[in-house]
Amino acid sequence: MRTVDGQGAYLKVTPAMLGPEAIAAAWRELRFYQDLAPLAPVRTPRLFGHLDTEDGVAVLLEAAGEAQEPGAWTARMWADLGRELAGLHNMPLPTGVDWTRPDALREALADPDMEQIHAFWAPTLPRLPELLARRGELEDQMDALPPVFIHGDCHTDNLVHSAGTVVFCDWQVAGIGRPASDLAFLSIRSTPVGTTVPQVLIDAYVDSRPCERRTLQRALLAEELAVFLLLWPSFAAFNSPLGIACVRRRTLELAKCWFDA
Repeated sequence: MRTVDGQGAYLKVTPAMLGPEAIAAAWRELRFYQDLAPLAPVRTPRLFGHLDTEDGVAVLLEAAGEAQEPGAWTARMWADLGRELAGLHNMPLPTGVDWTRPDALREALADPDMEQIHAFWAPTLPRLPELLARRGELEDQMDALPPVFIHGDCHTDNLVHSAGTVVFCDWQVAGIGRPASDLAFLSIRSTPVGTTVPQVLIDAYVDSRPCERRTLQRALLAEELAVFLLLWPSFAAFNSPLGIACVRRRTLELAKCWFDA
């Protein structure tokens, strides 16, 4: 849509009928745009206006750019994103308001859907029982780095480009979390379309936010493997046979790396 002065905009509406979780996510995003976006070291859409009533939450946001498929991203674009994420993760943790965020992976680690996981992975993933039995080790490695403020839904559909810069959209699950979560999710969402996120992303991240590289790589490995292992089976039906094959192949590689490390 367009504003009264002709600027491109998106109207994002979350009706109350979607339930308390959806409303909580809408409130979190609105709070981010009101309180944190002016302080964040990354570019975000401008908030033109909002409505918060018992019927739901609506935000009117700047149309800040166009998304590109993962395969269209250049090495320079990935490197720039690594530096942007490093800046976001370096941001001081917000105070005064609870920025706890939903964490589906943490819930799945504590209470996995074993029936669904076995049905999807048992035919193609050797040592599946051992992986599931050692998921506490996966969680420990995911938590090896201190918590930071994260975007929480970091994938290329939520990263639009304008005038050579990346703009971070969709902050509904933002909050305090694991730095590996943002970095790993880029690969998780790119894998079904056959794109491998290049190493330059991590190189640029580490250059801009010094940390122990091996610890970060291990946290990334554990995070990505855990998501594919525990959460991805429920999304398989929404993917093509080729996409499923890409995920199976990637997860097999990740499991081998994890056992060999």
